[in-house]
Amino acid sequence: MDKELIACDRPGIDPKWPKPKSIELRLKKAPPWIVQMALEAIEDYVSRADCDASRELPNKRNVTNFEAGSLGARQSFQILDGAPQQSDWLSRLAAWARYHEVGLRHEYFWHCQYREFFPDRPRGLMMFNLSESAAMMGVFALLGWREQVTYSGYLCHAAVNQGFQLALQYRDEHKRAQIFMLQLFADWKGDASHAWPSYASAEPIYQHLLANWRTPDASLLIPCLLAACDRHTHQCGNDTLSRFYEFNSDIGLQRVPVEILFLLRLREWEGLVNPTIDHPLMSAPFNVLAAEQPIPPLDELMAGSLRRAQTDWPQYDDVVSMASVRTLAKSTVAP
Repeated sequence: MDKELIACDRPGIDPKWPKPKSIELRLKKAPPWIVQMALEAIEDYVSRADCDASRELPNKRNVTNFEAGSLGARQSFQILDGAPQQSDWLSRLAAWARYHEVGLRHEYFWHCQYREFFPDRPRGLMMFNLSESAAMMGVFALLGWREQVTYSGYLCHAAVNQGFQLALQYRDEHKRAQIFMLQLFADWKGDASHAWPSYASAEPIYQHLLANWRTPDASLLIPCLLAACDRHTHQCGNDTLSRFYEFNSDIGLQRVPVEILFLLRLREWEGLVNPTIDHPLMSAPFNVLAAEQPIPPLDELMAGSLRRAQTDWPQYDDVVSMASVRTLAKSTVAP
């Protein structure tokens, strides 16, 4: 094991890796109307302003509004991008992470219901953002929320096992860092699996880490963790029609080691000592794992969104239950 890990080749830091100032500038340019539009759509859902009283259930007006999933993720990623300049970033991150929690359940539920209502469309709905949800699993881990990590990891596997994921993202974009996180989750739990495409195993750095992340000697992981940090810097850029980045300018997280922190948190939960990683990607506040953060209650908007989904769909809680998604996460059938 020692030789295998020490031989982990480092690609070096990409000279084009975005500087902190460029991240700050991008955050300042983020249009506030995007957040406002999403909140208004959720408010319409909660108040039933979107409903057509002339129609009976089921109809498209009663689709569970999963705007909160992407909104929570987008805001969480922006908070992490700006964390070095913000003292209250953890509490703000926790609040938006709860938005993603509710939206994730709504999104998964409607993918399941779509196939019930439209059995003549065998491909079903394919809008599940797997890479975004995997990255948010890392956010839950950063917050120290073990139950949320467990649930979202199982749900991601349940979604991909049923073919709910965005086809282009799964087939062409090759988000290896995010898939590495899901593979790491599956190894951690031992009862989740998926028949991933071959590209998911094509990164030697991640394969070494998957094989050895539980080693008691934390120092043995340092060469590959440094290589993984280097690799992160090469995965930051603007997508083109033929080149896709795992941490592109739309997603963010270009200077946030979400995949590294995820591995370190799992080691912590396994009772293992973590190494110190001397790399610019691991700069404060990401140089240490944050203490477990309190889980804030759902705000009025999210509580209302959840109530409406449960009222419209009596089967909602069963479909999105831990038991249900855990069962479907065990499938190894390729979509």
